Amino acid sequence: MNSQIRVPIRRLLRFVGLLITLTAALPQGTRIKADDQPINLAPSVAGHVHPSICRTKDGTLIVVYKGANVLMWTRSMDGGQSWEKPEAIATSAKRPDVIREVKIFEVYPGTADVLPDDRVVVTWNYIADDKARDGYYERALLYSISSDQGRTWSEQALIGPVDGKHLGAVRHNVLPWSEGRWLLPLRAGPPRLFDPKTGDVTVFPLTGPDKKQHSFQQIVRTPKGTLLAMGPVMLRSTDEGRSWATVETFRAVPDIDTAEGRYLTVLADGRVLVTFGVGTANKGLSYNFSADDGLTWNNDNTALLLPETNVAARYYSARTVQIDGQHIGTVFVHGGVSYLKVNLDRVAK
Repeated sequence: MNSQIRVPIRRLLRFVGLLITLTAALPQGTRIKADDQPINLAPSVAGHVHPSICRTKDGTLIVVYKGANVLMWTRSMDGGQSWEKPEAIATSAKRPDVIREVKIFEVYPGTADVLPDDRVVVTWNYIADDKARDGYYERALLYSISSDQGRTWSEQALIGPVDGKHLGAVRHNVLPWSEGRWLLPLRAGPPRLFDPKTGDVTVFPLTGPDKKQHSFQQIVRTPKGTLLAMGPVMLRSTDEGRSWATVETFRAVPDIDTAEGRYLTVLADGRVLVTFGVGTANKGLSYNFSADDGLTWNNDNTALLLPETNVAARYYSARTVQIDGQHIGTVFVHGGVSYLKVNLDRVAK
């Protein structure tokens, strides 16, 4: 009877030994099912966390999110397998001179993007709330730049105000424009073109066939030069924004904060990916894509990952960036700030 017991145990031990050998051979930080294993980047966060992600030319991934009234950043040098300990962007915690000092204030995150010269720009608001005293709610729009893949950051600089009023929050992504300008999608009102050299801010009118100017518009440029503007509907322009047509096959939502957290990602091969959630009780990460320069979308072909996971789905989460030719990375809020590496074939094939 003892011999009958030993044989299965020996086989089990050989299997365990083989599993240990295979696991040891994997690169450090690799998971057997990495696509299904989110990495927690910041476990203790609260409030308007709104993580952003961008990728520099050398492949460095940078995630920026809100900590305790300061923007925090963390980096990955290996495609998201491991991440540095989060650090504060100290300049983001400073009250700008143009904002009065009040008891109730907040650092409200915007976005993190890579400029054509590989510098990283982050935007945020410094909010001073004195509504209880005089009804005024200041919301200065600020930015800071890193020239060394997020290691150090410039002093804060101000965008606006325009006609004595601050511009409020930047939504989605800063789009590099001609002559060194940036196209800023705002929470309220039309997008604005900003010249960081002169400080000039001008309106960028963006209306479709219905002539309505929507807020919350994200604007991206495809490799063919096509502009896509995602608001309650998708608009498409092939003439540098002089005229816009409605993309009828794109999933439309009402023109309010509908807690969807939609975000467009232009892939290197020209496909366009949208990452989104549905409702305040959203589960998982939803992905859909266009293979023809944003012209048509198949909403019935949506891929859902992490279907049992609670994922915040407001207008700042989740966000996706392409990591390499085969993978994307998505940051989102699930308790803390989480990161998921995904094979493109799972969501855009």
